[in-house]
Amino acid sequence: MKKILAFSIVLFAFAAGAFAQSSSATATATAVIVSPITITRTADMSFGNIVADADGGTVVLVPAGTRTLTGLTSPSLPGTVTAASFTIAGLANATYAITLPATHDISNGVQTMTVNTFTSNPSGTGTLDATGNQTLNVGATLNVGANQASGTYTNAAGFTVTVNYN
Repeated sequence: MKKILAFSIVLFAFAAGAFAQSSSATATATAVIVSPITITRTADMSFGNIVADADGGTVVLVPAGTRTLTGLTSPSLPGTVTAASFTIAGLANATYAITLPATHDISNGVQTMTVNTFTSNPSGTGTLDATGNQTLNVGATLNVGANQASGTYTNAAGFTVTVNYN
C-alpha cells in the first residue's frame, strides 16, 4: 500500500507539472538616430582699428560685438568691429557644451599678438530651439604689445570653437 501511495504522489506531481500554465510577453527594440550637431561660421572676429602706443594695452571684444580699449586709443577711421558668430544646428531642443580656445596668436608676418580670454553667448552650454538652431557669438581679449608695429594681424588657420551634445 505504501508503494502504491508513493507512486501515486510521484505520478500526481509529474502530472501537475505537465499541466502548469506558462505566460509570455513581447517587447520591441527601438533606436533613434539623430542628426549630428554642426557648427558653421557666419562671421569672423575683428577687433577693428587700433593705435598702439609705448605702453601697449588690451582690447576686450564682448560677444555682443562691442569693444573696450585699455591703454590704447581707437582712431576715428572706418573699421569693422565684430564678434565671431556661428550657427549651431542639430536635434531640436537639445542642449550642447561649448569649448572655446585658450589662446590664439595673430601675426603681421613680423610681430605677434595673443588673443585670449575667449567668451561666448550663450556661455558654457546652449540649447537649440524648436527648429534645432541657435546662434553662438564669441568675443575675446586682444593683447597689444608696447610699440606694436602697424599692419594687419591675422592667422589664416583660424581658431576652433567646438560644440558637443550634452
